[in-house]
Amino acid sequence: MISWQTWTKGCAVDKHRMSMTELDSFFLRAAETERKLPAAFRKQKLASWPEFRQEWGAYGWDDFVAPLSKATPADVTCFEQALLLGIRYMDEDDRRLVWAVAHSAAFRERGPKWTKLGKMLGGRDARAVKRMYYDALVRLYYKIPPEDDDEILAKVF
Repeated sequence: MISWQTWTKGCAVDKHRMSMTELDSFFLRAAETERKLPAAFRKQKLASWPEFRQEWGAYGWDDFVAPLSKATPADVTCFEQALLLGIRYMDEDDRRLVWAVAHSAAFRERGPKWTKLGKMLGGRDARAVKRMYYDALVRLYYKIPPEDDDEILAKVF
């Protein structure tokens, strides 16, 4: 049996049971970690010259964009736990919605793009998509078994 503290080791969760906002940030962090992971397929090298301007004052003509930092082992652990939590306790529709919202909000200060998500879900209103997302988190919250002697998810893991 694995205790809750061991299960969330390395993750930013210190309570016995996650609240709705902690579940939201947990999946958001997992989506950011998924984007930090290396690509599944390696890009082939092409035999072409890089694009450059021909003008004399073209040095530094594009802004520097810093690459994403690599995922740490703690981030990967939290990512795996979020995947298992979604697989064990969410149905397919809720899982797709939660991951779509998390990926939409990853590395954005303003949060998810509710209107774009609504269009992806068949022309739904942004407020309806937001309500569906919160309902999915509520269902997940109540499907996670309550702690018993400071152990949670012991039967699963």
